[in-house]
Amino acid sequence: MDIKRVLIPTDLSEKSNAALASADLFIEKFDCMVDLMHVIPLSKYLGDSFDKIGVPLNMSQDIYPKLIETQRKELSAFANEHIKDKERRGEYIVTIDRKPSDSILKQIDKVNYDLVIMSARGSHYADFFHGSATDKIVRRSKTPILTLSETMFVEKLNTIVVPCDFSNNSLAAIPMAFDMAKKFGAKLELLNVIEMYTHDVHGIEPTTLGIDEKAVYGGLKGRLKSFFSDYEEYDFEIKDGDKLYHDTLSHNNGGEKVSIEFKTIIRKSIAAHHEIVDYCNKNADLVIMSTHGRTGLSRMLLGSTTEQVIQQLDKPQITIKPDLKD
Repeated sequence: MDIKRVLIPTDLSEKSNAALASADLFIEKFDCMVDLMHVIPLSKYLGDSFDKIGVPLNMSQDIYPKLIETQRKELSAFANEHIKDKERRGEYIVTIDRKPSDSILKQIDKVNYDLVIMSARGSHYADFFHGSATDKIVRRSKTPILTLSETMFVEKLNTIVVPCDFSNNSLAAIPMAFDMAKKFGAKLELLNVIEMYTHDVHGIEPTTLGIDEKAVYGGLKGRLKSFFSDYEEYDFEIKDGDKLYHDTLSHNNGGEKVSIEFKTIIRKSIAAHHEIVDYCNKNADLVIMSTHGRTGLSRMLLGSTTEQVIQQLDKPQITIKPDLKD
């Protein structure tokens, strides 16, 4: 993954500092430019209220420009406080919108960003961060979204976990995880959660004696090999390891083959998102997952499951929306 330009939306609160405070880490690792964005949440009743009481002000000419100027200065002050490398600071974007998520998504679509970093908490996080706005951005953004509840530090990034089922969409998160693991020198784990008491679990029927985890592991590895065979543009291959559940993922990078060992983790649970959250909170330093997986209400990485994981997970997480060609 080549990260050259990053967008960090912030509500300028102390609670939203995690994303800003993590900017230097990505600048150091990827030598990227960082744009900062603030959306002034406009009440839909504000303009009407001025008109009704007869205040001789034009919102677009008299109020909005001053609001934007003030907030841009504050955004610049936040950048001075949290981003040390002045040359890597990009644009300061300030907009006014009734729906902050709409402005952020428009900005993401307008500029070819490689990553969006958002704090998991803000001053009004019930409405903005980890609320309806964040859910919309995660669901609709074609750019990967990194959400943080605390500042990321490279010395703490030891294990990257990718929750995945047998679907192509979930497996499409692995190339990004590979690049991140190489960049940060982290271990890579693939986590597969089998929801008990569901039918047709990857073609392996649950029994009273449980599920054959070795069979699930073999099936998942087979699907992974098929995935990279079908999507040759990723230029990855899987090599069987000498140890059970341990294999090697190799990538051809400009004629140079780069490899990393990964471990497959199989878990069983009544609800997949509970097990993902529990395992990742205990073992992961970064979670990378697709916003969609298999279809059907009982499947592991359906959008609703991903949203529940995002809302409950304490660890940094990157969500991607794969654009796979059939």
